[in-house]
Amino acid sequence: MVKSLLKISSILATTYFTVTALINNYIGETGYIGELFTENTLLKFVIYGILITHITITSMSLSFHRFHTHKGVTLNPILDTVMQLNLWLVGGMSKLDWVSVHIYHHAHSDKEKDPHSPVQKGLMHVLFLGVFDYAKARESAPVMKIKKTIKRNKLEQFIADKSLLGVVMLTLFNLIMFGPKYGSILSLINFLVSPIFAVGGVNGFAHWWGYKNHNYHDNSKNLGFVFPLNFLICGELDHNNHHAHPKSCSFRHKWFEFDWGYFYINLLDKLKLANIKNAYTPKSLKVEMSKNIRGLLENDFRFQKRMEELANDLNTTYTELLKMIEDYLQGNKIKLTNELKDLVSEAKHTFYANYRLGLSYS
Repeated sequence: MVKSLLKISSILATTYFTVTALINNYIGETGYIGELFTENTLLKFVIYGILITHITITSMSLSFHRFHTHKGVTLNPILDTVMQLNLWLVGGMSKLDWVSVHIYHHAHSDKEKDPHSPVQKGLMHVLFLGVFDYAKARESAPVMKIKKTIKRNKLEQFIADKSLLGVVMLTLFNLIMFGPKYGSILSLINFLVSPIFAVGGVNGFAHWWGYKNHNYHDNSKNLGFVFPLNFLICGELDHNNHHAHPKSCSFRHKWFEFDWGYFYINLLDKLKLANIKNAYTPKSLKVEMSKNIRGLLENDFRFQKRMEELANDLNTTYTELLKMIEDYLQGNKIKLTNELKDLVSEAKHTFYANYRLGLSYS
């Protein structure tokens, strides 16, 4: 593995210096349009970095992640191809590699076999060496076995077979158009997008620090409140939501969370460029909560007794009272008495306490 990387690095370095020398001699230090970066250089590179990061991670999130891995949405084939080509050119990424490694990650999330878990390897290791773990994982026997089951077309197979070619082509284009100096900086920004924001940001920080909406068995956390970073990586930081409901193409489960990826998916759905298959949203969460509270009221003897007493006081039935509470929790326009509101509030506190302790009535 190390010898192969050193060999590839040596070939790329030799090629790079040869090409830059030729460009300097025959085209010039700033290429064809490198003069664009001679003024406000730093600002322009920052703007480029923000745009290319958001576009690339959005392509990864919508195409590789929400479509091909978890199938919560389907994308228009032409749009999906454009996204895959962008990922190939900017970062040498292949659908076959990415999807197979991610399926393996979910199967072993934060356990010993997880290829990029900060719980197992430490946060600094994932941040700085995670890209090498990914490269190793995609060639491992169990991931290769998963890869064989993934459907692919001829272009996707070509990208998988020639993953490095995309990066080389875009780097060469940058060097010619912007010159060796500016073209190299642009290419370096491209190359760092996935290791920093996808491997480091999501696989590192989102399995290390944050809050949980769901008592899922791994260490996935929600970090969407770090809004600028969550914008850059298309809503992927509400990671606990995703791990608890991986088939959903929406990662927003609470009213204060915002998923840029689902915002784009909704827009594409309206434009007939996407088809939403599964979306777990704040509305879905209300429905689920209403069912959980109803189950608690039906199975906890203390609440059963209080419900019967309240039903008698309100001149209604136990079943009707349950239905009223369920509708109320789902957001329907139902007026409850103060006594019923207090009961619902206490039931929620009890449910969350049981949830944290892993208790149930089954």
